[in-house]
Amino acid sequence: MRQLRRRCEQHLRTFAVPQPFDLDAFCAHVAEKRGRRLELKPMPGLSAAAPCGMWLSVADADYILYEPTTSKLHSEHIVLHELAHMLCDHRLSIDVSLRRRLFPTIDPDVVRRVLGRVNYATEQEQEAEMLASMIRGGGGRARPRDALARMTEVLRPNT
Repeated sequence: MRQLRRRCEQHLRTFAVPQPFDLDAFCAHVAEKRGRRLELKPMPGLSAAAPCGMWLSVADADYILYEPTTSKLHSEHIVLHELAHMLCDHRLSIDVSLRRRLFPTIDPDVVRRVLGRVNYATEQEQEAEMLASMIRGGGGRARPRDALARMTEVLRPNT
């Protein structure tokens, strides 16, 4: 687990996580850093039997498809999980016939990478899940003293 966390911390060091966290700002930063367009697309119908989210990489852009009919926090986490796959450069190869069935309107030669999974037992899924949580949680950079200072401020009696 320590090695997994260290790898996630290494990925985080290459991207600026906005504080306070803002998903749109983070996505814009990732797109700029990668030199590619990044679009978030709600896709109702992704659910327990299918992935909650999916990352599509085409020649000139990345698309993250996510389930929009869940809570805002959950939708954001789904997007972050897919972004984490992107930042970790995870790859999932699928054959051309499956790509044609999944994306009938997209030329199979155009789609370079598709990630969308429902099984969290693989190392890639665990890494994506941990990195997504670290991004949302302040990029793993919060110091305990900062949290204590905020608690002290909140609990200070009004005088």
